[in-house]
Amino acid sequence: MSANTFPAQIEPFKWAEQGFTWSGTLPLSRFARIAREAVGSIDNQLINIDCKLSMDTYHRIVWLDGHVETKVPMECQRCLEPVEITLVSDFHLALVDDESLIERLDEDADFIVLGESESTVKGDFDTPASIDLLSLIEDELLLLMPLSPKHDACEHKHQPTVQDEAEEKRDNPFDVLASLKGKLN
Repeated sequence: MSANTFPAQIEPFKWAEQGFTWSGTLPLSRFARIAREAVGSIDNQLINIDCKLSMDTYHRIVWLDGHVETKVPMECQRCLEPVEITLVSDFHLALVDDESLIERLDEDADFIVLGESESTVKGDFDTPASIDLLSLIEDELLLLMPLSPKHDACEHKHQPTVQDEAEEKRDNPFDVLASLKGKLN
């Protein structure tokens, strides 16, 4: 499949039975929540994606396995210059349609209950729930984004200089109070 044929909505059980796999690149701009965190132009930024669906028919669990990788230009919180943050995620998510199936998973397994997530769209009784695959992948990348991006080493632009500290000491308002206290005694 090409980037243009990447499915936005999928029916996990139906597609897992068919052995859905997809490998390719998508523009970062297709991931709106990540794009909002980026600085500068992201027109040429790409996200590499490999994903596949498989089914454990005995337990009625669909597994979404994937690898995603990209670089996001963000603002360094120290120097306020752009810093390129590398995001790499390997995920193994259980997609279940009933909460009772969660107890069949390993303790440390990540899961999504279909129909409860913002990434899922409930179908009627005849149509199973579908998931927004792009949104799920974006969620995995958002979990990796730093709250305070910064270079490994950079110069602070807003660090006070020795002159600024000296001026601050001269303008200390408590000095006036201390001199008044001395006059009252």
